[in-house]
Amino acid sequence: MKKNYFVVVSALFLTLASCGGGSGGMRFEKSPGEYKFPALTPFVGADTLPELGENEIVAFCPVSAGYTNVYNWTRSGTGDTPFAAWPGSPLVDKYDANWYQVKYQGYDDLWIIFNGSGQTQDMHMTHAGYWWFWESDKDMHDTLPSASWLDSAKFVDEDTIRIVGSTDITKFSLYEGDKELISGNPGYNAVDVKLGGLDFDLDKGYSVKVTIGGKEYTRPVAEQALYATDKFNQKYAYTGDDLGLTYSPTGSTFKVWSPFSSEVKLRIYGTGTPEGYGEGGSNEIEREVAMAKGDHGVWSVSLEGDLNGKYYTYVVTNKTYTAQEIVDPYARSAGINGLRGMILDLSKTNPEGWDSVSPHQTDRKGVVVYESHIADLTSADSWNGSEEGRRKYAGFHESGTTYTKGNVTVKTGFDHIKELGVNAVQILPMFDQANDERVEKFNWGYNPLNYNVPEGLYSSNPYDGAVRVKEMKAMIADYTKAGINIIMDVVYNHVAGAIQSNFDVLFPGYYFRYNDNGSLANGSGCGNETASDHYMFRKFMIDSVAYWAKEYKLGGFRFDLMGLHDVETMNLVTAKAKTINPGIIIYGEPWQGGTSPLDPKKAANQANGNDYVGYGQFNDGIRDALLKGGLNPETALGWGTDVASTGHAADAKTLAKGVQGFTVSAGTIEDPDKTVTYITCHDNYTLHDRIALNRTGRMSSLVEPMAMLCGAVTLTSQGTAFMLSGDEFLRSKRLPNGKYDHNSYESSYEVNQLDWDLKVTNLSHFENYKKLIELKKTISGLHMDKAAAKNWTVTIAGPKSNALVYEVTDASTNKTYKIAHQACFDMTLKDGAFVCTNPATIDFSGYEEVVLDTFGSDIQLSATTQLAGGQTLIAVK
Repeated sequence: MKKNYFVVVSALFLTLASCGGGSGGMRFEKSPGEYKFPALTPFVGADTLPELGENEIVAFCPVSAGYTNVYNWTRSGTGDTPFAAWPGSPLVDKYDANWYQVKYQGYDDLWIIFNGSGQTQDMHMTHAGYWWFWESDKDMHDTLPSASWLDSAKFVDEDTIRIVGSTDITKFSLYEGDKELISGNPGYNAVDVKLGGLDFDLDKGYSVKVTIGGKEYTRPVAEQALYATDKFNQKYAYTGDDLGLTYSPTGSTFKVWSPFSSEVKLRIYGTGTPEGYGEGGSNEIEREVAMAKGDHGVWSVSLEGDLNGKYYTYVVTNKTYTAQEIVDPYARSAGINGLRGMILDLSKTNPEGWDSVSPHQTDRKGVVVYESHIADLTSADSWNGSEEGRRKYAGFHESGTTYTKGNVTVKTGFDHIKELGVNAVQILPMFDQANDERVEKFNWGYNPLNYNVPEGLYSSNPYDGAVRVKEMKAMIADYTKAGINIIMDVVYNHVAGAIQSNFDVLFPGYYFRYNDNGSLANGSGCGNETASDHYMFRKFMIDSVAYWAKEYKLGGFRFDLMGLHDVETMNLVTAKAKTINPGIIIYGEPWQGGTSPLDPKKAANQANGNDYVGYGQFNDGIRDALLKGGLNPETALGWGTDVASTGHAADAKTLAKGVQGFTVSAGTIEDPDKTVTYITCHDNYTLHDRIALNRTGRMSSLVEPMAMLCGAVTLTSQGTAFMLSGDEFLRSKRLPNGKYDHNSYESSYEVNQLDWDLKVTNLSHFENYKKLIELKKTISGLHMDKAAAKNWTVTIAGPKSNALVYEVTDASTNKTYKIAHQACFDMTLKDGAFVCTNPATIDFSGYEEVVLDTFGSDIQLSATTQLAGGQTLIAVK
């Protein structure tokens, strides 16, 4: 029971010589505000749990958490198999008054989400048995939640340590190393220890011993709140630009930041292949030298001679790790599986003509981005390229590939992309991933290992770190020469595994965010999240992006889960990148994958989009208004995918704003320079599959026009246009069971491949996309800035808001274009075809020529032109 009075024990005031020259004082007081223990209602029936059946999982969720549904699925190489359609099955079976229970017989590995007014992250139950959802860290655990414990002990600022218990704290002591600084008997559950200007010494560390409910708990004091303070940065942060390897033919210098390690050694190897990882593997250490600790915790050593082609690691010892061998976070290439960094003369990795390669400076509002995975482009037999190029960097830019069916021959792969006419290709992660590069197994690549190293699986020789660098550069060179910038998908928000990662070994607890109870925060949904608001990880992000932009001449970056980064960091990253490439295009996902400790007011999320400087975000508002994509229920229908007679007036209004390049989802962003207009991406269903889910039987004939309509709206909107590879010919991701794959991140190559047979089948669809892309790139009226877009009108027409109509002018030709999109509302079957009952009447008087008719009809331009459902018409005068 909480006490409502304030206590100060004056006898415990301490004066320390280190506190402001002896004038400071240390005291404790009740923490302001009401602190409620975030752990679960005690689980009281542990002794009466029934025996489990074979391969049975029983999951418990507290009633107090407020969730109403549970969504479960299994995961395999062919995709996810959900047990129920989203949002899942109701939580109804109670174990007791405080707990729901959900039972699964015959499973020893499951994924689960609880949802209701909100939802949890994806949570993994890795084996059969009992599992409990702990509210304290929003995750599943195979151990019982405790009825009484110490919740947290942490710095909350430079002068305060806060201790919070599940109930009243009867006694506590605070220690610096082995020295007790203060103790007391507060009698309330939340204590603030005021440090009185203590010059904290993190080499010694701080801990608390607390008695709660008759039990004694000891815990280190979490220091994360200090890591973003000026005081910490002045003492420990490093501002130099020479971390990692500085190579020259006459000698190399190695520098690494690890301020609280007691020893760091450099190891040199003759090979990047450890024993057991392939022919020629060796663990023989050619040299091992001690590194010297300098200012701000930077360890360094210089070695004479030309070390090009050698490999290196660091061996780190501190309070958490003993002689732990890691790869330099700044390593620029690596051997097999990224296990050893490579010493590399980068000047010898440049392809012929590299000096003349330069990313194109294009108004981002005239850019059409084509998203693809390295393997997707070349996996299908119908690609018809070289076997050595299949699923590799080399194949991604291999020319001369075609596919013939009947009397129709189409271009495939690289030549297809050039034919389509896009001016940017965004490639799913191609930095080094935590996977086995010796085995071909599909993975999207959102499992970062070494951020500055190209992924070896896509190279012809993953054992030689120079090869992956050369081949990636050669690919980028060919795209750039073809007028296409390469945009790199980057994943700085989490790593494949935090514990024993190079970051965590160098400074345990610094590079990641943590929950109050000391567990890793999981705003990424992947087990951890990095701390962009800490100076040295922010610096790493800035340095890494600058390195990729300069060394590989990239045209842009797409940030995964950008909402986990703070706005200040993203602004600084962008500013640095623009010093290298003024026209660089940067954008990201303005959301998170779970609950994060990051202050939402500081996050680079959609709500704060107006604070972005020089970069943009995905507009999920226009996506959802068109087809209800993302995490919407599969049965949900949008303006572009419904046939209901009731219409979609609200969606039409959102679309009109989206066409203007404005985002009206989590926050209103009225700036086309900050908007990426899209309907599909690698996540979730392809455009074809999302529509086909709801169009069976005779209505399957509507899939193509609906998909075309959605594509046409996005490609004739303001802002940066974005499309998923294959949408131009109705790409599908079919599982072996015939169902559509909604999340193919580790499905097979066959599921994810671009099937070039579809290009032949849907050639007119492709031709329409090709024309739309050309118009988007060349009509200046589709590149409006913020001021012009605000003064521009998009008309919602038709009896039920079933048409969008607008005009744009191309300044270079002084020609005006009228663009009209007709949705498929009020569809009725007539003469074997579906037709609109109440189409909009659109005034095309004065327009002389049809530039694009997605139906290919012989339509007449007049004051009373009517379009068919799903039709887009563009005319010029």
